[in-house]
Formats: sequence, C-alpha cells, structure tokens
Amino acid sequence: MKSILLLFCFVSVKASSNVTFTYDMALRCKEHLCKHGYSYETFYHVDTLAKKSKSPEVLLEMHIAILAASNGHILLSTNSKVDASEPVYEIVVGGGANKFTELRRNVRKNAKTSAKTLGILSPIDFRPFYIRITEDGVIEFGREGEPLPVLSYMDHDPLTVNYFSFAAWNGVEAKFLYDCPAPGDNATDDSKPVERKMSNYENLLRTLFWYRDPSVPPATEVSVDIGLHITSVSYDELDSVLHFGASILLKWMDNSLAWNPNKFNGTTYLNLRQGQVWTPVLYVYEDFSGMDVKNSELVKIVHSGEATLHLQVSVKTWCAGEKGMITKWPQDQYTCSVILEPWEVHDRILFKIMDKNDKDLKSFSDLQLPVVNAWEVTTEPIVVNSSIWTTMFPVQEEINAVQSDRIVVNINLTRRSSTYNIALYTPLIVLVIFFLMSFWTEPLQVERVRLYTGAVIIMCMGLCYIDRLVPCYTLPTILILYITVQCGVLAALLLQVALMTSLADDLCNSSVIQDILMNRLLREIFCLKESKARPIYVNINEGYSQEDEDLTEAGVGADNDDKDTKITNKMEVAVIMEKILFVIFSVTFAVMLFSQD
Repeated sequence: MKSILLLFCFVSVKASSNVTFTYDMALRCKEHLCKHGYSYETFYHVDTLAKKSKSPEVLLEMHIAILAASNGHILLSTNSKVDASEPVYEIVVGGGANKFTELRRNVRKNAKTSAKTLGILSPIDFRPFYIRITEDGVIEFGREGEPLPVLSYMDHDPLTVNYFSFAAWNGVEAKFLYDCPAPGDNATDDSKPVERKMSNYENLLRTLFWYRDPSVPPATEVSVDIGLHITSVSYDELDSVLHFGASILLKWMDNSLAWNPNKFNGTTYLNLRQGQVWTPVLYVYEDFSGMDVKNSELVKIVHSGEATLHLQVSVKTWCAGEKGMITKWPQDQYTCSVILEPWEVHDRILFKIMDKNDKDLKSFSDLQLPVVNAWEVTTEPIVVNSSIWTTMFPVQEEINAVQSDRIVVNINLTRRSSTYNIALYTPLIVLVIFFLMSFWTEPLQVERVRLYTGAVIIMCMGLCYIDRLVPCYTLPTILILYITVQCGVLAALLLQVALMTSLADDLCNSSVIQDILMNRLLREIFCLKESKARPIYVNINEGYSQEDEDLTEAGVGADNDDKDTKITNKMEVAVIMEKILFVIFSVTFAVMLFSQD
C-alpha cells in the first residue's frame, strides 16, 4: 500500500531545486503522517554517534521531504517530552499560508530568524529539504541541491539534539518523509520511534480500539433501546409543516468493548467522540429535510460493554391537518407520524422502546424542560419490524433493502385554546345577548336601527381580526358562527327599516293582514293584547250602521279611530316578526355554539 501511494506522488516529480526527488529515493525513506493539527505526538530517537561518524564537525544532518499545503513543523529537542518553556529548535516551513519559514528557540515562540518563502511547500509534490547542525552551533535549513540555505542561525549555547518530531497546523494534513538518503549517497539513517509511556486510560483505549474499524457494527444484529423526549414543537398551519426538537437516548450492548476495571486502575467507563466507535445513525424516512443533529454528546461506554448516546435533534416534516374544508379552529388537533430508520443499509438493528421506569431514561427526562407553548403534545413511539414493513411497503423495501426495524413516532398536537376562546367568544356572546334583548324593547325606533348598525360594524371588525389568524385554506366553525350572527343582525336591521316605510303601512292595513291579526289563536300564541280597534273597511257602505251615523253627527271623528287602528296594526306586525326572529336566532345560535366543542 505504501509503495502505491509513493508511486502516485513521485512519478516524474521535481522539487523546486536542482535535485530530482525520485521514486527510488522515496522508497528508502520512512513516512510520518500528521492528522491531528499542531501536536507533536510521536518522537524519534537520533543516533548521534552514527551521525558524528559521517562527519566529525557535523552534530546532526537530516534529509527529509514534505508534502503539505502549508505549515510543516519540525521539532528538534533534547527530551521526548517538551512544553512551552523548554528550549528546543522548532522549524516552521511554509507558515502563514505558505509564505514564510522560521526558526524558533521554543515551541510557538522566540523566533530567531525567518525568511520569505512563498510557495515553498506543495500539496501535490514532495519538496526535499535538509537540516544541518555543526559543532560551532550553526543551524542550517535549506532546499536540497541549493548552495545557500533558506535559514542560517548561530546558536552560542547549542542544544544537544536527541529527538525529533513532526506536526502540521489545525485543518492541514501533512506527510513527512524522514531518514532519507543524501543526494548522491545511498546510506540511510535508522531513527527509532520512542514508545511513549501511556496512562491507564490511554492503554485502555489502545487495548479496545487497536485495529478496530469504527464503522463496523459490533454484531450482525444489534439490539438498541431507544427513548424519545419532545423538547420543542411548532406547527405551521399554512404550509402543513411540523417543526419539533427532541432528545433521543440510545443504548446498546457491545461485548467486544467490555473490560476488567481491576486491570486498568479501576477505570469503569469511557467517554468517546462519535466516529471513534460504532453508533446507530438515524434519519427521517422519505422526508424533505431529514433530521438535524445538534450538539451531540459523547458516547459513554461502561466496563460491562453497555454504550449510551444522547442526541439533540431537530426535525422538519410534513403533517397534514384536518380533512375537509370546515375545521374546529382554534380547538384544532393534529396527528403527525415521523418514521425513523437506520442510515446504513447493511446495519441490522432491532429497536426496542425503553420502559418509562428505566433509570437512564428517567434521569435523562428529568434534565429536559417540559414543552410549554401553544400546543399540548403527546407522543406514542412504536416499533415496526422489517417483516411487517416489507408486507406494508413491498416496492420501497425492495428498493431500499433495509432489514432493520423502523420506529414510528405518532405526535398528537392539541392547541391550548383558552386564550383564543376568551378573546373570540366573549365579545360574540355579549353582542348576541344584547341583540336578543333588543327584540323585547319597543319596535320601530330609530335607536334600534343605530344599535343594529353598530353591531354590524363591530362584527366586520371581528371578522377582519379572525381572518388574520386562521389558515386561508380552511373555514373554521367559529367563522361560520360570526357570519351567521352578522346575517341575523343584518336581517333584523332590514326588517326594522322595511317596517318604517310607507309601503309597510299599506301592507299592514290590508284586509288580509287585518284578518290575520284578528285571529284569536294567533294573538294568544304571541301574547298580544285583546284588540279593541274596529276593523278598517275598504268599501264605502261596508260595516255601515245607523249607530255610526249618530256618533258621527254627535262629533265623534272616525278619522282618529282609523289612524290609531293603522298604528296598532303595524306595531303588532313588528312584535310578531321580532318574536319569530328571537326564537329562530336563539335556537340557531345555541345549537352552533354548543357544536363548537
């Protein structure tokens, strides 16, 4: 594998000097790869006697090659453990985005000399360099094949270099080749890596994860316990989209990660980053946005092999509302289903919903704040095994070929409508009560017309306010109630105005209306007073008698009687109509109001 990588990098590769760094030269070098940023992890011991035997005046001579975009760091030290205060030689090659090279006397500080070297390193080609330290304290760093070094510094108190190490910069991956032969020389050095003394924790990590692939599950079938707690919910009625945040607790057994605490100084658990060990990865089945995992915690592994992972996730998913145009807003309810399944197709995971009395789940739920917003939320997670899922969706299962269980989370949303009920129903009920009471006042008055006109204006303002709250594609029952009441007020207003016209006078004084008003049963039903007014006759001699003639001659005017009779007829017609409207409006409003629940 190493030969293939080196062959890819060194076919016809030339350095920026007169020396051609060939593939054969690269094969005689040793390789060091830096992946963890600015950290000197591995130290190599220098055989100073072998170095000195080649040239007595040269204490140290190294030939290396660097493949990096920038920031190749080389450390020369006396000890295999260094800190910021310990004197060392640190050479930064291609620092500042590959613009300068610098020699420091301490790690990260105390620069002694530097030079502008734009493009000294390459992320594609290996660039060969040499380091030379003489007995006089002269430190040189330069490109292979060039007569003058890039850096040269005279140290009057030179260090004894026994170890060297390599590092890169955060976000930069660098590859170093060391113990390379000098140009024109086939002899190579043999630097040995220093085995660092590891702590019990590091020794345990090495024992458990040596040659372990973190992407491979611990068994062909893994049983995972899952617990879910909703932390935030919002529902967009206009787009039918549900946004919710949840805390997910995953727990599974990995027998290959079990250990004896007595062998590792009593270490009973480990906290690992995701990516260091296998973890079940979930996603939302056939959804447009998926599941966004935020501030995920570390994976906790106890000595028995039990692994636990807490996840904070946010999900955006479709959720259809009530069927039909007419809804019960603001007392609406929604049921949304979210399907979770493993991301990896080859993983076979058997899920199990955690019991509510599970100690881990209870302690996990106690740390979560309850959801307090416009919705009352209840969840009901269930597990659907792969065989049932294949029966339900054979085409999709054949395409996806996932053999793991699915988790169907049913989320029931009920709006907390107390505030809406107070704000919307209270003014409506008060308005209806005054409207119904108006039927028991004296009819045919201008004040009644003003009252109904004001009620219509208030109803229009209420409808405009409700229209800004409800979804535009639905017709809430409370909106129908408002419209019905407004139609009733308009009907009463039109009736009042119509009865105050001259056309109503003629209609009420007609013989047909007169006969209806004289009906005894009708008068008893509508609680009308006994009529003492004489009927109004249309023909000249109809109802004529000698007694009437005598009264006329005595000065009793028939015109006054006729006028009073006409007024009485109109008032009685108005009373009958208003009592009929009162019954109709009362029954209609009561039925519609109780149907809101």
